[in-house]
Amino acid sequence: MYWLTQLREFKNEKGITYKEISEHTGVALTTVEKLFSGRTADPKLSMVTKITQLLGHDVTELIPGSTDTLSQHEKVILSRFRSLDESGKRRVSDTITAELCRIAAEKSAATQRYSRIYYDFPVSAGTGELLDNRTAVIAELDTEPPYGTDYILRISGNSMEPDFKNGDFVYVHSCENIQYGEIGIFVAEGSVYMKEYTPQGLKSLNPDYEMIKFFDDVRCLGKVIGILEGKIFV
Repeated sequence: MYWLTQLREFKNEKGITYKEISEHTGVALTTVEKLFSGRTADPKLSMVTKITQLLGHDVTELIPGSTDTLSQHEKVILSRFRSLDESGKRRVSDTITAELCRIAAEKSAATQRYSRIYYDFPVSAGTGELLDNRTAVIAELDTEPPYGTDYILRISGNSMEPDFKNGDFVYVHSCENIQYGEIGIFVAEGSVYMKEYTPQGLKSLNPDYEMIKFFDDVRCLGKVIGILEGKIFV
């Protein structure tokens, strides 16, 4: 969605967090998070306008073709991008993500911050479309992540308490297989979960939750290698 891509770019330019957007606009934090993750199918114009103005832009800039503020060079790049097929657009998006990560890493070097990809998609619910550029942002950390960290996720719910609490951020190493007894990120029946991998199925640490039995469509997305300590800036 063009408007959402533009809105995310405006947020990155402003260097503002979801919490700060919520505090300045009066829009609920969960609503802000859903908007920027693309999970709000038909957001209210008044809300989008309020957030866009906070980010220092006009809502008309979210309309495709509104390129008056772009340089000639940027217009040429945008025109070429629109001429690509879906495969080409994905490759360009991947390159941009990698370059943003590189730039963020260079900027954070002087302040001892560390950059990693953060998928703005709470674990334990969803459509299974987790590792997707539409929900990917570059996050900065003030503590060095464990070796092997490929991305960061946020936990939703209490199914993995007491070890993992609602709202915790976890470090994840991307892999397709883990050992029994390890904690992993899984897609099962179209939803995304963080669970312990056991011979019987996917186990919650909270005894109030039942075991998720194995199905043909269960697949592993990664291994949880720790809980984020310190601050995360997205």
